[in-house]
Amino acid sequence: MENKIITSAKNPIIKNIRQLQEKKAARDEQGLFIVEGIRSVSDLKHKKIKALVASKHINKNDFYKEGTQWIEVSDEVFCSISDTKTPQGIMAIVYQEHYSIEELNYEENSIFLIVENVQDAGNLGTLIRTAYGFGIEAIFLSNGCVDLYNPKTVRATMGVELPIFTNVNVSDCIQKLRQKDIEICVTDLQTDIYLQNCTFNKSIALVVGNEANGVSKETKQLADKKIKIPMKNNLESLNVSIASAVCLYQICMGLNLQ
Repeated sequence: MENKIITSAKNPIIKNIRQLQEKKAARDEQGLFIVEGIRSVSDLKHKKIKALVASKHINKNDFYKEGTQWIEVSDEVFCSISDTKTPQGIMAIVYQEHYSIEELNYEENSIFLIVENVQDAGNLGTLIRTAYGFGIEAIFLSNGCVDLYNPKTVRATMGVELPIFTNVNVSDCIQKLRQKDIEICVTDLQTDIYLQNCTFNKSIALVVGNEANGVSKETKQLADKKIKIPMKNNLESLNVSIASAVCLYQICMGLNLQ
């Protein structure tokens, strides 16, 4: 692919990068997203990259991959497309990844995470990184979740290497996972069953919900287990990413995975 030098912020390539940074519709239509920053771009070892965009002070040999387009831009142009307060002069245009539940392979006593309608990009990023730290096999994001490829979420999840399914219909997802003998467990403030009193002895998918409303009524009706975290001082609930971490830890302990 031909390398380029761009000095104008009005160049069509630059305008398109700005669209990819700002608009989910553009990312979805093109199947692309932006990764920005020296460390983040360096972590793209297993991602398919369309192009690398760099200011002239960046050493091409530090980042270039065979078959990837290299686009050099002026510092002013780079600042115009950067999503960070202190641009580091390097970003990648990366192809989105797509997965099939039917092709999902996993070992005995595996854990999965289903995220339903989480709206905050920071929460989603923390959820994904936390799940990765607990060795989750795969994550399923409902079609009502904030965009996985939102720049804030992308920054929070760099280095994470696991299948993340997007735009998932939760009821269909649960049905397919249950066909694979995976138990479905939802967080529910109305249940009488506390997390520490629940037995976990087979592969399981934990479902967590929207920051304000939790897991939907329809999804709760599909659950094999409903759990809640015991709280003191009249506190009703925790932030969704913190609650997920507590639940995942307990599940891992129950499955002897820690």
